[in-house]
Amino acid sequence: MNSSTSSTKAPSRLYSVRFARWLARLVWNRRTGWTLVCILSLITVLWQWENWRSAREMAAVHRRVIERLGTDDPIALMPPKVADEDNYFANPVFESWLHLAPSTPPHPRYTPPSNALLPAGFIRPENLVGDDGDCDKLDLDNWIKKQRGPSNGPASTVLARQLADGNGLLPKLAEGLNKPFSIIKPGQREALEAVGDNPWNVSLPDFHGLNDFLLQLGLHLRSAALDRDVAKTQNTALIMLRVSEGTARGGMVGCLIPLAGHGIAFSALHEAMSHPAAWTEESLGRLQVRLGQFDDLQQYQYAHGQEILGVLFQLAYLRKHRDVLSEWVQGGYLGSWWEKLARDAFCFGMIHGPIGCHDANVAFYTECMLDQLGPPGPEAWLTAGSRSETVLQRSKAENSWPNPRRILGAIAIPHVGNITRAAAQVLFRRRCLIIACALEKHRLKHGSFPASLDRVKDDLKLYYINDPARPAQSLNFRLEPNGYLLWSAGADAKDEGGQAGKDWLWHMKHEP
Repeated sequence: MNSSTSSTKAPSRLYSVRFARWLARLVWNRRTGWTLVCILSLITVLWQWENWRSAREMAAVHRRVIERLGTDDPIALMPPKVADEDNYFANPVFESWLHLAPSTPPHPRYTPPSNALLPAGFIRPENLVGDDGDCDKLDLDNWIKKQRGPSNGPASTVLARQLADGNGLLPKLAEGLNKPFSIIKPGQREALEAVGDNPWNVSLPDFHGLNDFLLQLGLHLRSAALDRDVAKTQNTALIMLRVSEGTARGGMVGCLIPLAGHGIAFSALHEAMSHPAAWTEESLGRLQVRLGQFDDLQQYQYAHGQEILGVLFQLAYLRKHRDVLSEWVQGGYLGSWWEKLARDAFCFGMIHGPIGCHDANVAFYTECMLDQLGPPGPEAWLTAGSRSETVLQRSKAENSWPNPRRILGAIAIPHVGNITRAAAQVLFRRRCLIIACALEKHRLKHGSFPASLDRVKDDLKLYYINDPARPAQSLNFRLEPNGYLLWSAGADAKDEGGQAGKDWLWHMKHEP
């Protein structure tokens, strides 16, 4: 039986071996060998070619970065380290609100209590939106009608009494207003050092509900001005400005947040300054100095530049730490099987593909960002919209089919045209407030506003208050009944004589 079994199985194994040998000879021959050698040689040549030409692109864009920004070190553009004794954000109230937010990974966040500056059950008055250039005003007539029980006095007095000192927080927030810096903690340099210089793990703090917190401060400011509370008006105005400035840091997010914050602050300041009894020469001087220490367009250019350098810094780190790159591209994923397959192929190419593809994408992104940034100077914002549109059209054209050398860079390119215009408008309002401080000080001394800005030029000589649309010329000024008008030539840089809808306007009308 054993011999019978062996005799039946032996031929089967013999045929299998023969078939394997025949198949090997069929597949592996000289032609196949030479074909594989040629394919591998071609891949090697293309691999090296891609690395070589992408390295040239990176070198060229690096020269542009140095020429435009003056440095290739992102740390050079980061805010300086500031000791607590010099930083307004070392205020104990802010520090009590700072904790790690529940996220992955956790990051620091300032989280004030809801309605921190308002009494329990407080009904917020609405704002009446002013006409073009006019200030928004509190709608106290409708607000007083919503109150429960007797009003016990004018609406402005009732509002001031209800708001009081913001649950005791306003006097505490006024501590340290004279400190030279206002930088949210921890700063960029401290955050980078805390993670061993790994830019992918840097976690910068945010301020939860910042806009609403500023709106609460703005309500206190408007109320204090209506109630002629000089001390509260001055301190609340300065608190608003310091908080808005403190959120300014590098990168686009660090530009947009203070822009929104200053917009809220300037709206409240506009109404507050229409009540002259709430101001003194001293408080106007302090406000003027604070306003003059920040330039919204310069902050935008600084943030844009740091955005560029940050990408180059991150690339340099990833090239030295492929494990970090692997974790980044292979993060958690949900989707269909073919989407997962496509992502796995992408991850493999990112991690094991030629470094030239990485460099090409970063070089393309950096070049486009430099084109959007444009030349230095206060007039660059006027053409930022057209530059941004040109960049986006170019990106779209170069990615009419999926281009591995462009696709990632193109995805990351932001549209910045509207940001620059918003920054210019906020800067216009800032400069109007600086001029308004000088005009109001003149009125306090002489009983009326001057006929021209020449009469207050000595008070303005330390400040750059020219028209953002025409940096070589001053903002336009015209006396009007019960006040005056300041205007800018606006986004088209064409002066229409203060015409609504064409120029940017800023009216000051004193309220009784």
